[in-house]
Amino acid sequence: MNPLDQVNQVNQVTPHQLSYRAEIDGLRAIAVISVVLYHAQLTLLGMDWFEGGFIGVDVFFVISGYLITRIILSELHTKASFSFLNFYERRARRILPMLFVVVFASMPYAWQELLPSEFSEYAESILASLLFGSNFFFYFSTTEYGADSALLKPFLHTWSLGVEEQFYFVFPFLAIVAFKFFRAHFLIVLIALSLISLQFAVLMETRNSDLNFYLPFSRFWELAVGSVLAYRELNYKPLSGNVASRALPIFGLSLVVYSILFFDASTPHPSFHTLIPVLGVALIIGFASKDEIVGKILGCQPFVWMGLISYSAYLWHFPLFAFNRMDGQFGNKEILGLVLITICLSVISYRVIERPFRNKKVISGKSFSILLFGVTFSVCLFLGGGLFFDGYKERFTSSQVDVIQNFSDREFKALKHPDGDQGLLLRENTLSDTCYSRSPRDPCAFGNEKIVFLGDSYVGHYERALIDRTKPFDLGFISLTYGQCPFVSDQIWFGKRAECPLVNELRKERIEAFKDSKIFIVSANERQFASSKARTDKPLADGRQALQNGDPVDSDVAWNSYINNIKWLLSLGHKVVLIGSLPKPSINAQGWIVANKNYIDEGNYPNIFNESKLSDVVRLNESQFSGLEHKNLIFIDPSSALCDVVNDRCMDVKENVGPLYNGGRHLSYYGAAVISDQIVRSMKANNFFSPSDGLSRTLIGY
Repeated sequence: MNPLDQVNQVNQVTPHQLSYRAEIDGLRAIAVISVVLYHAQLTLLGMDWFEGGFIGVDVFFVISGYLITRIILSELHTKASFSFLNFYERRARRILPMLFVVVFASMPYAWQELLPSEFSEYAESILASLLFGSNFFFYFSTTEYGADSALLKPFLHTWSLGVEEQFYFVFPFLAIVAFKFFRAHFLIVLIALSLISLQFAVLMETRNSDLNFYLPFSRFWELAVGSVLAYRELNYKPLSGNVASRALPIFGLSLVVYSILFFDASTPHPSFHTLIPVLGVALIIGFASKDEIVGKILGCQPFVWMGLISYSAYLWHFPLFAFNRMDGQFGNKEILGLVLITICLSVISYRVIERPFRNKKVISGKSFSILLFGVTFSVCLFLGGGLFFDGYKERFTSSQVDVIQNFSDREFKALKHPDGDQGLLLRENTLSDTCYSRSPRDPCAFGNEKIVFLGDSYVGHYERALIDRTKPFDLGFISLTYGQCPFVSDQIWFGKRAECPLVNELRKERIEAFKDSKIFIVSANERQFASSKARTDKPLADGRQALQNGDPVDSDVAWNSYINNIKWLLSLGHKVVLIGSLPKPSINAQGWIVANKNYIDEGNYPNIFNESKLSDVVRLNESQFSGLEHKNLIFIDPSSALCDVVNDRCMDVKENVGPLYNGGRHLSYYGAAVISDQIVRSMKANNFFSPSDGLSRTLIGY
């Protein structure tokens, strides 16, 4: 049987439905392929060709808006009424069976691979997805879509299901009210709401880009574009046969392909830029047909087959990628293998799960309801237990729990004030005893306040280990650590931290008020210097709104200001320990520590090497910090502690120490400890603990 006949048979075409359009499934194929390849991060010839693949979700949104509105308006036209029960039953049959299958399939991996804290978040994310609110869950759990950490969250991709289902809950009511009371102006109402939604998305992109990404109203205009297309199709005679109707689908397909290939992480989204792929999809849906070239291409069997399994493929691919990324090794060979597995699982799922559950003759409404209740109860019971029992931490021995705790949170956020004193979190405008990203006017400070941690998260991950190792010297500390804000010019910021210029102003203000000499521990993620941005008019307000876009600043300006600020510290009579760049790890430590928890009990960690070469890291540090010499400056190259000279290789796991990293290039406590030992030895050798500092030798006792 040919795929088109299968679709009609499975969907049980009813009088209020319109004819099947193969090119719509072809569009679904483009959407799911682009999303899968975007999440796969497949590199060819040294480039990721699908950095704009995230627009595949926008393609889905337009298609969904078109199909759902077509169903609603067709039923209203033919019956003058609308059955909400039938509508939501069709949605449930379409969405829930496959979602539950993927959830059940993920559970053994979650049990085996996830830390207790990660398991709890995994459980929360699935429960949120079952309530169709995962878009809000991932926003409030501070998940930045596209970030490396986001790629390890198995059900992050369900945020789009949340947006669609929220549309399905609201739009039918709006459509029915508009149809019955404003029928003559239905199209105007749709267009007006679309424009308001688009303008809202544009404003939110500059004020809070993360919230904008996940908000349903920021996406409403994309679905509404599909609704406009459905209304036009039902109420206006289609153009056909002329040059425009044949050229517009080609132009539309070009816009979609352009977006996939040339959009990237820096493209504001959703925003006016998103009009490009959305317009492209609209031109294809509005003008493509089986008689012109784009319709023939998208309607060919390979595209149709991929479109038919697109929902299964969308659900399967992300958990497969996420759980495999937890093991760290993820090259092109693994990517292609997982893509092939995704396709195979999707074909099976479409035949065994999707088609039977969509067909009421195969699975009756009563049977479906009973199955749905039983499965929902079982899933909620298991996941609720995960939340109640702290991520089922009894999966691990007591010694394993103690070690795993060090990997449950990022090390750079782990330091809390020893006495529980609270200070102002500048960005959140709340009080907390955590030391990370506090206002420099109200930092964590303790004891003799001799050591000052100064920089972004790349100095923050040294704090606990170095404080532990300097306790006998009664030094005390001040933490001026602030996320993504290295100690550079007060005219520069990075990422989504527009408040950094203010942070560095306040840091200098605090430093200038010191009445004695300090020992500064300084480090930074220098890779972000390549994406420096100029100070905005409202740094703190823009920072709190997670502003992302800014005027670019040459990286040399950031570098020079970083070096000059270090020289400024030295000119004030302070001592500086400057820590250089870190090697790049290959494994994900959280996943590795769970999969290899036997090493904890046995205490015999092996050396596991990554792809970084010691010689390359040494050359990088020498080139970046050459010429920076002073009697009160110690430069620490971390590679000497994290790499093996004999093999010229750097390690992810160090023999008899443990995993050295805890997310990206951020160190674990164990990695920070070996470098902190190196720092303390260097400070002793260079008399940084000399009696002239007026330091006592008593134990601090915290």
